[in-house]
Formats: sequence, C-alpha cells, structure tokens
Amino acid sequence: MMRYVSFLSLLTLTLFLGGCLTDHVDPSNAWRTLAGLPTSPPLFMVKMQENLYVGTGNGTFPSLLTKLWQYDFTTNSWKPKKDFPGKLESGLTYFTVNDKLYVGLSTTGELNPASSFDLEAYSTDFYEYDPATDDWKTVVLPTPRLGTGATCFNFQQKGVSLWGTYRTPANTFVRWNPDGLVYDAIKGWEIATITILGTPTFPLSSDVPLNERNLYSVRRKQGFGFSIDNRVYTGGGFVQRSGTLDPFYQYDNLQKEVEAHDLYEFEGTETGTGLDLVLSNRFKTPATDYDLTRANQAFALKNTGYIITSVGQLISFTPGTSQWHTYNALGNRFFVGTSLNEKAYFINQQNQLLEYTPN
Repeated sequence: MMRYVSFLSLLTLTLFLGGCLTDHVDPSNAWRTLAGLPTSPPLFMVKMQENLYVGTGNGTFPSLLTKLWQYDFTTNSWKPKKDFPGKLESGLTYFTVNDKLYVGLSTTGELNPASSFDLEAYSTDFYEYDPATDDWKTVVLPTPRLGTGATCFNFQQKGVSLWGTYRTPANTFVRWNPDGLVYDAIKGWEIATITILGTPTFPLSSDVPLNERNLYSVRRKQGFGFSIDNRVYTGGGFVQRSGTLDPFYQYDNLQKEVEAHDLYEFEGTETGTGLDLVLSNRFKTPATDYDLTRANQAFALKNTGYIITSVGQLISFTPGTSQWHTYNALGNRFFVGTSLNEKAYFINQQNQLLEYTPN
C-alpha cells in the first residue's frame, strides 16, 4: 500500500489542480441593471414558474428570514408576497422542487428552554411556499433533524441539503450530520449518503489524523454547492471542529489553504432510496485572490458554476475546461444570485437586481 507522507503533499498533486484563470471582460451589453429590491438584506434568490424570488431578513445579525419578494419582468418592479411565518436565521437550507420553495434547518433566534447553557434553539421543520397560491405551509420531516449552515443546492429535479452542525442540551459540543437530506416531489424525503474517505482523491490510510483532516477538509459549515449534470461541486464556508476534536490543530495554515482554495467534485447517483455522492476530484483555485473562504452562494448556468465570495466578488469555474474567471471590473459587491432562462441574476450591495448574459 502506498504510504502517504502528509496531507500537505496531497494538496500538491497536479492531478487535482484547477486550470488557468482570466480576469473576465464582457461586452458592454452583457450586464443590465434592473429594479432595486425594496428591503435588505437578501438571504437567497431562487427561480420558480419563470420568475425570480428573493427572501430577505429583518436586519439583525444573524438575520431572521421575514419577507419574500417576486420580481415582475413586465413592470420591472418587485411585488411583496406572503411573509414567512416561521423563525429561521441566516444559515438556513433552501432549494426549489417542482416550482415550490423549501426552507428549513436553521436556528430560530431563540434559546433552547431545555438547556441550562443558553444553547440555541433549532427548527426541526421545513416550510413550503407555493407561488400558485401565495401561501406557506409546514412540512414535517419523517425523521427529526437538527442543524444549521448546511450546504444546499438542486440536483436535477431534487433539492439537497448536506451536513449542517448542531448542539444539544445533553452535549454542548458541536456535532455534524454525517449525511444529507434529499427532497423529491414524488418520493418525498430521502437520504443522501456521502463517501469522502476511500476514494481516489482521499484514500483511506492508517494515519488517523490524516484521515480526519481529509474528512473535515470536505465537510464545511455554511458552504456552497451547485450541480452540473450528475456532478456536484462544494466548497467555501469554513471548517468546523467537532466536539473536542480539532483535526487542524497546529495546521492553521493548511486549514486556511483548504478553506480558501479547494473545490470538491462528487459523482451523484440516484438510488431507489435517495442519492449517493462519492467524492471523485478536487480542484484548486489558481491564484491567491480567488478566495472561497466563507463563500455560501453559488449556482450553475451553461455548464459553469458561479460563486459569490464572502467579500462579494463574483468568480466562475467551468469543470469541463478547468477554467476559472474573475469579474473584478464590475465594481459591485454581490450578495445572492441564481439563473433563469440562460441568464444570471444577482442582487448587489446597492440592492439592485443585475442581469448578466454570458457570451
């Protein structure tokens, strides 16, 4: 069996390095400024029934989801929809399935009354919004689940939520959900199984600390995800220690490196009971100014993933060509984004809606 000297040496394998980069220059008509969002901050933007919807918070930190807005392309204006009836803070899971919005898995902004350590309370339900009726309803999970900061995205016609962390009154240490949830419009809730160790990217070795660092390099709190065909890409967020285990103890620089520059590719396979995700590749951003640390917004358009960093920079990655782009010339800080009808849409720091047509 091959002996693995160190995790750092794995990072240098050229097989998994990302490709070239460019400062992307678009024609002047590629971007269009549309109506400004009436309230802020935006927590997410999704598409349903050929329309854009944005969920906004109440301005606190962490922000509580309170309002939902629909953009009207005909009048270039935003219409208020029915207010969100629950209590979910930023870090919530969100996705759309069958032209309906699903949000859940977050802290509520309240304390757990069963805890003597002032621990946060968690929502154990999802909420479904139907744009056809402009109404919300509670969706109870078949198996109760706690968590916040999960990585969420759409995989084909399904909604997916991976990992997420939580604490309980019985044990105040942070715990990880080792798997994920999948929602299908016909089958309902299913499980996403995740294989990280024992793959070509992170082979299982006899070095337990190395295995732990590999495992926690991929698991991220408040990270981003997007899918292209049967491939899933995750990254950003930050590495969260679990309980008393700190897999990056005395490896601070390595932790910063993997948080800032690693993008992971999974091969997704639908099963009769859910979704299997097997880690198949690892890409690295090709320059230090491509920093994915704490990035939690991403989506796919035309076989390219668009990622909004924690400082609002827009970058893109095309797996087929391993091509990275940065859009530094825009002069705007982006908060959220999504795709609709082969165009990308973003809300910037001025609360303006921006439309982007890739060339």
